[in-house]
Parts: sequence; C-alpha cells; structure tokens
Amino acid sequence: MSDLIAPFFDRLSRVGGPVLTDISGAARREVAGADLNDRLDRLAGMLAEAGARPGAPVVALFDNTLESALTLLAAMRHGFTLALQPAGTDVEDLNRLQGEIGARALVNATPQPVEGATRIRLEDLSARTPVAPSPVPPGTPFTITFTSGSTGAPKGIVHGAESFLACGEAFNRQTGITGHDRFLNVMPMFYMAGIFNGILAPLMAGAPVVIAEGFNTVTAMRFWPTLAAERITALWLSPTMLSLVSRLDRTAKRVPPAMRRLFVGTGAMAASDAEQFHRTYGLPPLQSYGLSELLYVSVDSAEAPNFGTAGYPLDGVALTGGADAPLSITSPYGFLGYLVDGVLQAHDGPFLTSDLAQVDESGRLSILGRADDIILRGGVNVNPVDIEAALSPFMRGRAYCVTGLRDATLGQKVVLVTEGAGLDDAAFAEAQKIVRSHPGRAQLDAAAQVTKLPVGPTGKIRRAALRAQLEGGGA
Repeated sequence: MSDLIAPFFDRLSRVGGPVLTDISGAARREVAGADLNDRLDRLAGMLAEAGARPGAPVVALFDNTLESALTLLAAMRHGFTLALQPAGTDVEDLNRLQGEIGARALVNATPQPVEGATRIRLEDLSARTPVAPSPVPPGTPFTITFTSGSTGAPKGIVHGAESFLACGEAFNRQTGITGHDRFLNVMPMFYMAGIFNGILAPLMAGAPVVIAEGFNTVTAMRFWPTLAAERITALWLSPTMLSLVSRLDRTAKRVPPAMRRLFVGTGAMAASDAEQFHRTYGLPPLQSYGLSELLYVSVDSAEAPNFGTAGYPLDGVALTGGADAPLSITSPYGFLGYLVDGVLQAHDGPFLTSDLAQVDESGRLSILGRADDIILRGGVNVNPVDIEAALSPFMRGRAYCVTGLRDATLGQKVVLVTEGAGLDDAAFAEAQKIVRSHPGRAQLDAAAQVTKLPVGPTGKIRRAALRAQLEGGGA
C-alpha cells in the first residue's frame, strides 16, 4: 500500500469504540475500530467474487449507510476503483455506465435491492473469508465521481486515495480537527462532500463518524436534538442546509455543549446569513472553498472568522488570478484526470477554474462569482452573486436566483427568478430599488417564476439548467 494508506488503516484500528456508527435506519449499527479492517477484508473478498479487480472500475450505488462507508474504505484498502451513483438510479442508466467505463461489477450498498447488482449487507460479512490487502501503487484510481451539474454537463472526475488522505490531513491540521472530535455526516454519500468531507477527512484524524440519513426536511427538524444525543463536535452543511436547520429550529437555539466546528461548503454562504447564525447560536459557520477536482482549497479561521470570505489556502496550495481573470490553482491534492469515453485523460499542472476571486494582503481568499455566470448587460458586467447577496435580507430565506437571459436591446437582461409564487409588482419594485442602491451599475430588468429551482445534491442551484429552462419557456 502507499505510504498514506497503510498508516490510515492502522490508525483507525486503534480507535477505541465505534469508528463508524449508522443511525440512518430503524436500528443503530456500529463497527468498532478494532474490527474495522477485518470487516473491510471480508468485504473485499465479496467484491472480488462480484468481479472487482484492483485498478478496474466498479459501479457502486451509494446512500447514507454503513455499507457505503465500508465499501468506500474496502476499495481504498484493496485498490478497487468505485464509480459512484446515487440510490434510485435507473437500472438502464447503471448498465449503460457500466458499459461505457468497462466496469467489471455492479454493487449496491443501499437498503433497496437492485436488479443485477451484488448487494452489500453488514450482516453477510461474517460468513465471508477475509482477503489480505496487497500493496496499492500510488496513482491507482480510487473514485470516479460526477460533478453536480450546477455549471453544465456532469463530468467524471478520477481521484487516487493519496489526494483524499493528504488533503484531509492538511485540512485537519489547519482547522484543529483531531481524534477527539466526533463528526455527523448528513451529506449525500454518492457525492464528493459525502465521501470526503463527511467520511474520509474526519477518519484521517481518527475522528469517529456518525452516518445519518441524507439531509432533508425531516432530518432538519431533528437536527439539533441529534447533535446533542450523539455528542457531535463537528460537521459539514451546505448554505441551503444551514438556512433550513436555522429556520426549522424549535429548540432554545443553543449549540449543544460538545459542538465546536461547523463547516460550510459546496456553495457560497452569504455574509449576512453567517453573521445572523453566529449572533443566534454563538458558533461561527466556517466557509470553505473547494472543487471536485482539487478537494479542499481553503477554509475560514475558527479563531478569527471573516464572514463573506473563504479563508486561507491549505498548506501547499497556490492561487493566481483576480477579479477580472478566472482563478488558477496549483494544489498537491489534485485529481488524476477526467474520465472521457471510458479512458482517463490525465491532468497535470495548475487547474484553471471558472471562478473570479480576490486574495487580500494576508492571503485570505474571497470568491466573487463565476466568469461564466457574469451577465453582460448593455456593455456592463453584472455579477449575479453580488445582487443575490444584496437581496438576501429582503428575500427572507425564500428560494431565488439572479441570472441573465438574452435581450435584443441590452444583449442580456438581469432577471430575478423566484421559486413558487412570483413577486408582486410592489415587491419587485422594492427589489429593484435595493439593487439600484447597491454599489455598481446593476439593475433588475425582469422577474420570473419557476415551480422548482433546479438544484444539485446539496441544494446548490444549477444555473446553467435554470437558464436553459427559462430560455426554453419552462416554468
């Protein structure tokens, strides 16, 4: 195994008590640190029987379950490559993906049976014979995940285990996460934030993880009691999730005593929302910035948070670019490349993002928006993120988005899109007034309404899909 993988599993084997706990279903299930490697080696034998081979892809259906976490870890330990798909994916789509990438097996780590897939169940592992792991060469593909589609068509992104472990170690060092912490994972586990933020990075510190049902309105209602009951010290939420757990909180609005770190990722958190949460709960939500291709890039400081920024880059990460040019990032935690027509197209060197950014004299990073989301209105560049931030207090938690649509006179017009009922004339006029008073030359030209804003797995609005929907006449 590589120099990072073997120590990782040795560290987990020495965790006292449960290293993984599953509260997503009716019964509480746990795997102790001392038993973990045995379970993983038995699961590896099961995967091998299904057709898995080191370095060859396996299509894996994941949900927020103990089986998904164990399958992920078994693949890392034994050099298997997992192409992750969400629970509920159509069988035809699974078979198509299997053919496109040359996958040797289809495995199912979700509670529901899937035709043609080998089902992974914790209770079946004791009857399996453990298989000893062989060395995993550095650069062996470990995961194939697919982007959320928030900015265009999803892409297959290939990572080796080393990037996850090295990045997790750097993040834990910068944020003070240790083996004394205890994480709750509500992020979707077929998605990068669910497997890395919620599983691999905490485990890299030796911190036990509690796996809960994927985030939804029901879990939001019992979010705060769950934190207290499970003695959670740290977790990740998206900005949408943070807003929901705040709005639906029927407790005394006090953070449980053990809770000390709340990280926010997968999208931009408005500074006003962060400030309001901090005032209410006394705990600063720490914005991070990352990419599926590069994992964590930066994170805000718990000791001196600066809301509205994405904090400081991790060790080894270098940033270039500015407000007028897309951000370029050099990172030691980068991906191996994109999977194109079943073939890995290797990536090397700096990664050019579509994000506009600013780095101050202290090295702190602020994300200003995406270059491909900038609206060119009458020759003036309008950043929709700035307008959305200005409107945040006025919209009072309502789901909305600002986008640009083609216009014969202006080139592009600036449109405020709301979910559900549209704005009445008085409300839209007030929104226009707020935008006109904002620094710059932005204006709102029109309002639109859609039944449901298109969103990714963590609630991030898929802007490209929204523009296509509006330009196609959909609502």
